[in-house]
Amino acid sequence: MKANMKPEAARSTGSTVATPGRTAHRSTSALAAAVAATGLLAATGSALAQPAWPAKPIRMVVNFGAGGSADTMARLVSPSMQEAFGQPVVIEVRAGATGAIGAEFVARQPADGYTLLLTSGAFSMAPALTTKLPYDIFRDFTPVIGTSNAPQVLVVHPSVPVKTVKELVAFAKARPGQLGWATAGIGSTGHLAGEYFSSLVGIKLNHVPYKSNPAAGMDVIGGHVPIMFDQLSTAAQNIKAGKVRALAITSPKRHPLLPDVPNMVEVGFPAFETSIWLGILGPANLPRPIVDRINTVVNGYLAQPSTRERFSQLGLEVFGGTPEALGTRMKADLAGAQKTVKAAGIKPE
Repeated sequence: MKANMKPEAARSTGSTVATPGRTAHRSTSALAAAVAATGLLAATGSALAQPAWPAKPIRMVVNFGAGGSADTMARLVSPSMQEAFGQPVVIEVRAGATGAIGAEFVARQPADGYTLLLTSGAFSMAPALTTKLPYDIFRDFTPVIGTSNAPQVLVVHPSVPVKTVKELVAFAKARPGQLGWATAGIGSTGHLAGEYFSSLVGIKLNHVPYKSNPAAGMDVIGGHVPIMFDQLSTAAQNIKAGKVRALAITSPKRHPLLPDVPNMVEVGFPAFETSIWLGILGPANLPRPIVDRINTVVNGYLAQPSTRERFSQLGLEVFGGTPEALGTRMKADLAGAQKTVKAAGIKPE
């Protein structure tokens, strides 16, 4: 401050006399100002060189089969993101290995917000049944938002001579290991539900894994495999059309989409309750501002009355909330799956 006072005092008295000390001071000040200006320009240039996100299309990878619940959810959510961000959201199905192929692909992408994963609860349960996953579901991914929850439905082909869960149990006990149940693969929600149910009621079923839930459902409809724990969102239409027979739903109470189908509590199995989440994740270390922007936009979509009505028609319930809520659900699902695997005496592959 003292160094700046002298020039101000000289100017106030009209002095124009330059002294060696004053000249040096001015030269030093000019140099400092030039350096500061250069730094400011460099910082501004650097900021301008980094365009605001998103500056190009966003890729949303679905790691389960086309036409399944995850694929459907991607197509429901993406228009709201496109409108909010002003960039296309391109849906890319990379199915196989119970979702591991698509998930691994996303885990290896840059954490820049341009590649996201829309997946299901099978993603968080798979580690309980396999030790060969090429990623860690917590270390290698960033939860963004859960979009929906849905119960499962125990269905059989109409040719199976049973109309209740207890009849199915008796039928299966008389044929140990002879009845197959179709799933979307090892570690899928249908696989764990079948294992849990079998251990709970004391029956032995034959696991028949497929590459996707729609493929498994088609073979049940075709009568090739008699039993399946299907997702309500994909099973309801086939149940109403008479292509499969619903024995029970895995929610705590009956669902308005299938009001005539009892839940597991009603048929005598109160310990059996399962639901499947759908949601969005990104690669590890996805910047929090990007996470928050996506979370806010999708939460806004989920809060719309039209969205809730559409979800209800599909047998889905809105999830929503914070990224942490999805992370907590993932941890709970994995813990539950590990408990089921242990109770059923299954050795992870």
